[in-house]
Amino acid sequence: MDIAGIVLTSSMYHYAGNGADVEPFRWTGTQWLTDFLDAYEQVYPNLSVHAEGYPEPSFLRENTKIGNITNQGEMEEVTEGSEFLKELFLDDDPRTLYVQTWGGTNTTARALKSIEEEYSGTDEWAAIQQKIYDKLVIYIILNQDASYDEYIAKAWPELKVLNDVCNFWHFAYAWQFHADELNTTLHADWQQANIVGDHGPLMDLYALMGDGKTVEGELDEEQRGWDSYLEANPNYVKYDFISEGDSPSFFYLLDTGLRSLEDPSWGGWGGRFGADGKNSVADFDPYSQMWEASYTLTRWFDDINNDFAARVDWCTAEKFEDANHAPTVSVNEGIDVTAAAGSEVTLTAVGEDPDDDTLSYRWWRYFEADTYNDGVEVPALEDQDVGLVIDRTAPLAEGTVPDSIVLAGADTEQVTFTVPADAKSGDTIHMVVEVTDDGAHNLKHYQRVVVTVA
Repeated sequence: MDIAGIVLTSSMYHYAGNGADVEPFRWTGTQWLTDFLDAYEQVYPNLSVHAEGYPEPSFLRENTKIGNITNQGEMEEVTEGSEFLKELFLDDDPRTLYVQTWGGTNTTARALKSIEEEYSGTDEWAAIQQKIYDKLVIYIILNQDASYDEYIAKAWPELKVLNDVCNFWHFAYAWQFHADELNTTLHADWQQANIVGDHGPLMDLYALMGDGKTVEGELDEEQRGWDSYLEANPNYVKYDFISEGDSPSFFYLLDTGLRSLEDPSWGGWGGRFGADGKNSVADFDPYSQMWEASYTLTRWFDDINNDFAARVDWCTAEKFEDANHAPTVSVNEGIDVTAAAGSEVTLTAVGEDPDDDTLSYRWWRYFEADTYNDGVEVPALEDQDVGLVIDRTAPLAEGTVPDSIVLAGADTEQVTFTVPADAKSGDTIHMVVEVTDDGAHNLKHYQRVVVTVA
């Protein structure tokens, strides 16, 4: 991916005020962003040893803008940030532009409103609208102000939107709500061993529970680095994970081989979404034995954090051979395969590792993403209040098996299975191979193969 820019905005939880009739609320200022970019610059030479594509610090500085920050949902003012977005929305780069919305949508709304004001009623308007519909995807982490509902959804109804209204909580403040088997990398012992410590100036800024760090401008009761917070919340211990609730929108773009960018309903590190662009689909959690929307995200936590831990090591590893790097994997038969109902399918994976680590293989069926149905109905998820973080529906009916396709050789490079005889033409079966190295943090990569019934 190419980062086009960074725009600081507001939300219902944080805004700067206007010096007149709007008082600041939990406003943490703008200096913190400069501090992070300065720290990034210090580790940038090391990061660039381990992977291509890290953006130049100077580029990030030049393309970091202040958007609409004075109040929640404020979208009347034309700002540096809104004009920056407007230019990106109208440029001739044919690639998809993802606006990852970690606060409110108000700066994006102002950019779209400026475009509407300039072109509405002109001969160019229909083409401009279509250009933006084709180009733009907004990934919202919680709808944190009213500008999407009140303006964007009404004025730009065909805009592609992914709206994580509940799953993100499980990689945020509610991570203790789900099965503890999914939390192995979120507890203090793992975080201390792999994330904090002697990992350079950028990671010195990473915050954990009770670590003594203070966020200027934040409410006292929200200072999670203070001992007083741990005293008031004894379910946490010092150096526990706090939250990365916005990160799933970033994970969604990482090239893991899961191909979720092709179709949000396929699922990947950023979660799995329904046709409505929301968390209205469920995966079967083997730990709770329940269908859960959140498991579309929580199932990846160990892999995500191990990948993060490796990149943390890169911050201080001056030579390529001093750190671990993820393997890659391809499938000889291709990633889109056609097969008849009742036929046998063999898929052969080929893994490669840049560090010459030993690789292990595991094939599995992502049956929740299939259109072939084993006869097990996934219960519908009811609309949820965004404040709720428990999304469990009915348990699996007694005597039913959600995944009925038997895989031979599932722990080898080559897997064989039979397409069910009752599969209909056009049905899809999603097979995933994952390869794991034996280096530090046991890094992993995947390849999804979509088998379509002839």
